Amino acid sequence: MSGQVDTNDNAASTLRAESVPAFRMAQILLVLVGAQAQESKLDLERLSVIEFLSANPFLVLDVDSPASNQLRLQGFGRHSITYASPSQRFVSRRERVTSDIAQLVAFGLVRLTVHGGQRIFTVTELGQQSADRLCSVYADAYRLSVATVAPLVMKLSSPKMREHLETWLRVDPVLFDLIDSPTVSEFEAEASGLTSRDMLF
Repeated sequence: MSGQVDTNDNAASTLRAESVPAFRMAQILLVLVGAQAQESKLDLERLSVIEFLSANPFLVLDVDSPASNQLRLQGFGRHSITYASPSQRFVSRRERVTSDIAQLVAFGLVRLTVHGGQRIFTVTELGQQSADRLCSVYADAYRLSVATVAPLVMKLSSPKMREHLETWLRVDPVLFDLIDSPTVSEFEAEASGLTSRDMLF
């Protein structure tokens, strides 16, 4: 019997959903759809915070709160944040958001607009249709998490949101800085190399 290791099995055992671009972009779509349902406008910074905290709601919610119990029933567990520190995971995820949102814009699923001097992202009709087709158990649970977490983030001013984020992520503020939102021209440059023929959903 060979002692060789099956590298495919090993790769499959270590694959994490957030390493799959389509999964990450689906989460962004669900956040934007949820925000629009609440008549909230999201720039890149606030979108990144809500998207990450919705995937890890127990960083924000009291462990014994009704909202926590409801999310547990939907399948969320605290084990999902134990394999790496929340702050490191947030920084890693945040670095991918610009690329992911640029692809969604290029695919015609998300649009970039300017509102009150801020760059705001909203879903297009095609994006809404794509989000509506996401019907897995996790997608439904994530929708509920967005509906729970987003209002907690949206009620905060940007400075207060950053203060709370440091507490939620249990991080020394020196460890990371929120990445500056890219300019419109940077988004256009990012999206120019992408095509809409390879649809995600």
